[in-house]
Amino acid sequence: DEKGRFTIRGKQLVTPGFLAIMMHRQYGDEGEEGNRGDVEDEEEKALPEFKEGDRYGMFFSASKKSDKVSVTPASGKFCTLATKERMTTPPTYLTESELISRMEKHGIGTDASISTHIENIQKRNYVELISGRKLKPSRLGLVLAQGYHLIDKTLVLPQVRSDIEGQCNKIAKGLAKKDDVVKKAIELFSAKFNYFVENVNKMDVLFGSSFAQLQDVGKPFTRCGLTRRYLQFITGPPPRLYNKTTEIVYPLPIGGEIKQWTGRHCPVQGCNFELLLYSVGAPPRTFPLCPNCYNNPRPEFGPQPGEDKEPVAKPGDEEDEAKERSIRRMAGKNMVRECPHPDKHPLIAEMAVSPDPESDGVLILDPHLGPKWRLVSTREPTIVYLPKNVEKVTILDKKDEIFGSHMMSIEFKDGESPIVGKKKYTSCFAIDEVMQGLVRVHHGDERLRASGGRGGRGG
Repeated sequence: DEKGRFTIRGKQLVTPGFLAIMMHRQYGDEGEEGNRGDVEDEEEKALPEFKEGDRYGMFFSASKKSDKVSVTPASGKFCTLATKERMTTPPTYLTESELISRMEKHGIGTDASISTHIENIQKRNYVELISGRKLKPSRLGLVLAQGYHLIDKTLVLPQVRSDIEGQCNKIAKGLAKKDDVVKKAIELFSAKFNYFVENVNKMDVLFGSSFAQLQDVGKPFTRCGLTRRYLQFITGPPPRLYNKTTEIVYPLPIGGEIKQWTGRHCPVQGCNFELLLYSVGAPPRTFPLCPNCYNNPRPEFGPQPGEDKEPVAKPGDEEDEAKERSIRRMAGKNMVRECPHPDKHPLIAEMAVSPDPESDGVLILDPHLGPKWRLVSTREPTIVYLPKNVEKVTILDKKDEIFGSHMMSIEFKDGESPIVGKKKYTSCFAIDEVMQGLVRVHHGDERLRASGGRGGRGG
């Protein structure tokens, strides 16, 4: 048979103390004040004389007025018994004096510097001083300590600091040379610093989880093509979109400005994400951006802009390669100063009106459209400004047979057409010397007035 372990406790007045002069208080009254759930609130009675083999009857009261264990000393034959449920509590916070004692124990600081250390951790919001002169760690302090401990625990454990203090004491006593101690300390902390920098991403994860719950930051920006839920825009760095329903993060290119492009969707089959606008350079060149296609590029569209050329992933390693690409983007390592999609992406291909003769890119119609109509290069800082008297430009489904670029329908303002007798004009810009003679080209920081065409493949 299993045997239970029973304990009992009681209290007996040894000396009255302050009760000798406070006649309105009686022994045991403290158990009726404050927290009656404490262990100290048991009946304040002396224990009866128990002998091995004694038997006591259990008495259960019909009214549960008290859950205390009570033994009737008159007969010594009856008792009541009840169970209590209690919760363990964490250790209380250190007081200033306790912290000073711990620092002295580990040899951290001197009599002159210890108080400064305690003042500094309060100024830096690592702790706050609460009632009872106790130091309560702040969320910032806890995350920093956890992060340091995760990367290099010696940065927060007292041993390293204690060793440095010990070496300084040896210098004061003439047992060690200052130059040797300084050299050793620099080598030690230089190695620790380099190791910390290499692993600082672990600290970023902790701060991201503790201070920036993604669902609590950002603003609804664009719709996901899979869930039709709004994605939250996190400005970063790095900038990214967050789906709080699926908890998927879509890193965005850095180096430009992200804007909304409401109501337009990616034409790639199975995508259907709402599109954004990505502007780079000065004056800015603007391109359409699909957050899904940017993060999940398809090889048939060509190399992804902004990424270093890497060996093609072996069959079966595509998933690992995608994870590595995502990690690089989340770390903000991909600077994109061109169109974020390859030229064969349907989103770019349907807007391409001409090859760019000065690069391996193409010229697309600026997605801002009017009233200032212009073409922008996907790979070079080139902008082609159409005449100011252009009122409307429409990209046609028809393509030219030579370059495979879309043709444009250009409509001029009433009475301002530079082409005699034509208010509407259809142009294949790559070989259209008439339109090439009317445009103004901005290439990099140089402004040129086009005269006699653009030359090369452009005319």
